[in-house]
Amino acid sequence: MLTKQNAHRVTMVRRKDDPTSAPVPFRWRGDRRIGIGCFNHLIGEGDEARIIKLHEFGEWEVAEVSHPGYLESFWNAACGAHSWSSQNPDIIGEDEITMYERELHEDLQTMPEERREQYLTNYKSHLSGVWASESRVASAFVTGPAKFNYRRNEKAENAYRNKYEAFRQWRERALKAVERYKESLKTDEQRAEELWTKVLADIDSTVETIHSLDMGKERGYSRAIFVSNLFGRIATHAKNGNVEIVDRAVARIREWNAKCSKPIITERHSFFKLPDVARSVRQKAEETAGRENREVAFEGGKVVWNYEADRLQILFDAMPSEEMRSKLKMRAFKWSPRFQAWQRQLTDNAVDAARQVLNLQKL
Repeated sequence: MLTKQNAHRVTMVRRKDDPTSAPVPFRWRGDRRIGIGCFNHLIGEGDEARIIKLHEFGEWEVAEVSHPGYLESFWNAACGAHSWSSQNPDIIGEDEITMYERELHEDLQTMPEERREQYLTNYKSHLSGVWASESRVASAFVTGPAKFNYRRNEKAENAYRNKYEAFRQWRERALKAVERYKESLKTDEQRAEELWTKVLADIDSTVETIHSLDMGKERGYSRAIFVSNLFGRIATHAKNGNVEIVDRAVARIREWNAKCSKPIITERHSFFKLPDVARSVRQKAEETAGRENREVAFEGGKVVWNYEADRLQILFDAMPSEEMRSKLKMRAFKWSPRFQAWQRQLTDNAVDAARQVLNLQKL
């Protein structure tokens, strides 16, 4: 049956005394002509739409809803949360039930089925705690100023604020955890295709701007900067050994070159050498994959050839002096919290730099 508690999510209703009749649209708060904070609801559509009063709800049954009534059992808690702080606790409670149910429904649609029940349980638990805490917050406007315990109320307000912030922080962490879980379920092919979709959109957007500049449709921008930025973004994929993305990017530019009177990027540009760079990086990674790290000890620490990470790392037994840290920075070593080491890319120059910093004869 259509009720005050479920009306906010109802979209279609039918006559209760005629269950075979066609459903008609229901618009919750479809009319606001009766005052601030007060609403009428509409039934029907077009010129035939009319106001339906609360006492008429019992004559109609629900035919369609926008989402399940996740928080319907919390109706009294939501309204009671504002009984000491508002002269219209029912309206504010109804607003919050509506807002949180929509948010919860949107959250649940983004996550795998196996994660929904636990998320729903935790969401309800956190929200009920927020409302319970808020119900202890009073307003002198409602209770009257006589002997109003401001200090006690201030503590209640702080407790409510902490509960609310904890709830929103939990939701943010939970949604991030769901995204990580969804990412873990993807195959390598899915991840590669999603990445290419983003790269393709970026390429096309940049190329359209360059083409507009060439045609005189855009002015005031440097064509060379757009080309350079595009080259840099694809070069990053090449340095990561992402051969497939680089190959497809180069092919896409050649497609654009064939369509445009002026090439977007000429064949003489280093852009077209990026596939070779990507293959060289991948080959090097394959050669070093599984290769056992090499270590050389020195007084107070050790130097590690980390082939998998492609880094030369210096690990100290204790924090090095400020002078030593300055020397390391001057020779391009950076601190890695992940490895708890000072490191730079694994090259012959890096080995020479480590030898000089540590004052070692040879490594």
